[in-house]
Amino acid sequence: MISATLPPTGADSFRGEAVSGPDSRLVQTAVIGSPNSGRAIILPTDADELLRWRRGHRASTYWCGTQLGGCGNELSDRLYRDKVCHFAHRPHTSCHRTATGASSADHLFIKDDLVAWTGRLGIKGRATSRDLGSGPGDAVDFRAGNGGQQHVRFQFSKLSHAEWTSTRDRLTGEATTLDWVFGPSTVQPETVEALCDEYGYLFRFRFETHGAARHIRLRAEDPRNSTEWVPLRACAMTPEGLRVPGAELRRRTSGSRPLDVAGVAAAPRSRDDQVRALRGALISAARFRTRPTWEVLCRTAGGDLLKVSSQDRVGLLLAVEQAGEEGTPLLSALLRTGAGEPPPYIREVVAAAGGGAPATAQVLKRWCQRETDRAFAVYGKPSRTAPARLALTTDGRIAAQTAEPATRRTIVHVEARASALEVTPLSEALRGARERQDGRLVVGLLEQAEDSIVTLPKPERTKLLREMRTARDWLNSGVTKRRRKRQAPANPAGKARAKKKGGTLRDARPLPGLEEKPKKRKS
Repeated sequence: MISATLPPTGADSFRGEAVSGPDSRLVQTAVIGSPNSGRAIILPTDADELLRWRRGHRASTYWCGTQLGGCGNELSDRLYRDKVCHFAHRPHTSCHRTATGASSADHLFIKDDLVAWTGRLGIKGRATSRDLGSGPGDAVDFRAGNGGQQHVRFQFSKLSHAEWTSTRDRLTGEATTLDWVFGPSTVQPETVEALCDEYGYLFRFRFETHGAARHIRLRAEDPRNSTEWVPLRACAMTPEGLRVPGAELRRRTSGSRPLDVAGVAAAPRSRDDQVRALRGALISAARFRTRPTWEVLCRTAGGDLLKVSSQDRVGLLLAVEQAGEEGTPLLSALLRTGAGEPPPYIREVVAAAGGGAPATAQVLKRWCQRETDRAFAVYGKPSRTAPARLALTTDGRIAAQTAEPATRRTIVHVEARASALEVTPLSEALRGARERQDGRLVVGLLEQAEDSIVTLPKPERTKLLREMRTARDWLNSGVTKRRRKRQAPANPAGKARAKKKGGTLRDARPLPGLEEKPKKRKS
């Protein structure tokens, strides 16, 4: 279990009422016993609660702890009835501690929770605070298992995606399992995408205040939903790493060989198993609207695919496409290099799958972007109508699009207005809804148009934009007419008579001070 020895408490601490001299620092957290102590406290902000705390801790001394990034000087607990109670430095103390709020000691409180957790599980572990450049509480590393081979990092400070990627690559080589748990506002969108693409979710934590301490709660999040916040004691440490209740378990990989549930290297897989795993991983990437590299894809599909050559990748990906129905998006188009470009071998997959042979890298990039949009539309949640595939000429160029391609049709669902689905271009559907004075349907069609307009060829996009402007003008004119109707007088004839007589206030008495001044008589 984690070893934790509480520091000895000193003599009776000096009280805030006896301290003279101002201290403008509003310090809410401290450590108990000594400057280097790791035993944290958050001072009760209510006067009665602080009095009860004092009665139970008469021998405690409070310090601006070095593990809090503090100066190491002693603090007093200041009791107030008319404002928030807080800690204060002695007069003329020099302190440059930047984090003094209720959350500034969370990296120490988490160690207490880890002590209780590992004791309940009966495992050995060690927790270490990390200073990554902004303070001693930037991160907390928890290591368990033989030689600390299972690693959980609790991230307290904000981390860029590049920093996370490089650090993760380094830590992955040092451990059999690695879990990253992010605090509020610490993770970048690119990191979220990478983790959700690999595991289906990412771990989050937050702290809740209970008396003079704070305790951690965790949950798993994905783009669609999240699990409930649970205390650390509800979580488990398995051979595959940290487990949070309600999170769907996914097989992880370590190195180049896949692991089974017990953490033992699994037997080599057949080609059919590899194809199924690749297809499932690509569909998952499309569902979360991400474009993985081959290396990231292999973390989900299996580490044994990392050693597959580029030529063998073509064969595997072609088998993935052949497993789908005719006309479905080319899932291989989701793959990208670290620079965001389609891998060169995707050209062979496109040609072999019947999409044509892109002549240049630019044509390949544009073609793959269209297929990516199609995959996001088909496999995303909720799904939507996919744009048409880009056609290529015999010399590998993008074929010119007609003004209204016959295959580019959008399904419009008209509830309680038709017995069957109407299939019509969006521009025509918008015009028809406007002519029928159906404002609700116009609003819905405008939302569909905004989602799909970027995928349309220029002629159809121009036509749709024109109809969207007309539809918005029609909606706005209806709102203006209703406003004018509400503001119209109840008796138009009376209004006309009032204008004829010179206004409704003609015979009203003026406000005080605004009376018409009498004209001066000439002497």
